Amino acid sequence: MKMLDVRDARDVVVVSFRHTKILDQTIIRQIGQDFKNLTLQAAADRRLLLNLDGIEFMASAMIGQIMSLYKQCKKDKIDLRLCCISPNIVEVFKITTLDKILDIHDTEPKAIDAFGPPRKSWRQRQ
Repeated sequence: MKMLDVRDARDVVVVSFRHTKILDQTIIRQIGQDFKNLTLQAAADRRLLLNLDGIEFMASAMIGQIMSLYKQCKKDKIDLRLCCISPNIVEVFKITTLDKILDIHDTEPKAIDAFGPPRKSWRQRQ
């Protein structure tokens, strides 16, 4: 079963979730596996956005998966941002001070704009 939806917006790989409650360990493990593939998809443009719109609840293990993705992105020099996080999940990020580490934006357009202007591909330069 597919856990994530992945699409391109300008030169940003945008990921959204298919579940509103991410509590089941099996689902969290599958998302963790999917996250490993995301860095490959985002490698070309080095920009990745997690859109958490609609997620009402998530287990602490899911926050652990987000932090693992953050560390992998940092290692691979991929710029990671998050957006559209519900107030109760933002509160957890604040309590754990993850809001100081993660680049969080209110809306998807604001997050995409925060990446800066689109980069020119080699095709556009010719």
